[in-house]
Amino acid sequence: MRPPSAPVHAEPAVSAAVTRRLVPLVAAPDDTAGRRACAERDGYLYVPRLVPGSALAPLRARIEQALTRRGWLRDGATDPALRLGRWDDARWIDFLGEILPSEPYRALAAAPALLGVLRDVLDAEPEPFVGDVCRLVSPGAPELTTPPHQDAAYLKDAAAVWTAWLPLDPCPTPLGPLAVWPGSHHLGLRPHAPVVTGGGLVGTDTPDDAPWATGDLAAGDVIFFSALTVHRALDNATADQLRVSVDYRYRPKPRPPAP
Repeated sequence: MRPPSAPVHAEPAVSAAVTRRLVPLVAAPDDTAGRRACAERDGYLYVPRLVPGSALAPLRARIEQALTRRGWLRDGATDPALRLGRWDDARWIDFLGEILPSEPYRALAAAPALLGVLRDVLDAEPEPFVGDVCRLVSPGAPELTTPPHQDAAYLKDAAAVWTAWLPLDPCPTPLGPLAVWPGSHHLGLRPHAPVVTGGGLVGTDTPDDAPWATGDLAAGDVIFFSALTVHRALDNATADQLRVSVDYRYRPKPRPPAP
């Protein structure tokens, strides 16, 4: 995280092979029918500036305090030698133990703006699902970049689950935002390599010509995607900025039986 006015100093961004396959995110319609059709067609919804800054500020402050206390953030910058990003890093797990139960984190999960879009997508009242997380990815460490994968490969009973992914601060392309493969949910669950303790997430193979929808994101932008939608991160190619984002997962709340 960094002060809002701080510039992003970038090294060369993601590899040329990936860059050639980047396509713009398409903003979702404002109406229920349009959102539902877009979700069914593309497996994702991009809603710019959905969450107001006032809803982001409490969690942003809580995370900055936690990062500063651990020495991971100093004057808005991150030590380039810091390596955070592996799923089983004990330091990150300790950080999650502080952030995930906190009131600001849970309050943002229940933000009316998020739930309103999810109602349109799910055609039901959304309820929390497992797997919420606050991700930290160090700069200059492409080996820690999240590879292509589907959440349904790692979560039980996730076929109807959708994730809301959002940065709390501006997340330009060099900082390593999320990228989704539009329409990939129609291909079903793909083979995934097993998760190995002490290693990074391996994920799934994707075609060389798979398009990756991504772009420069502002604070409050949200990308919603299906648990079957293949997604990845871009490399954090900045010199000294930790990439911070949050994921919330939801499923449709079962309807009560008819009388």
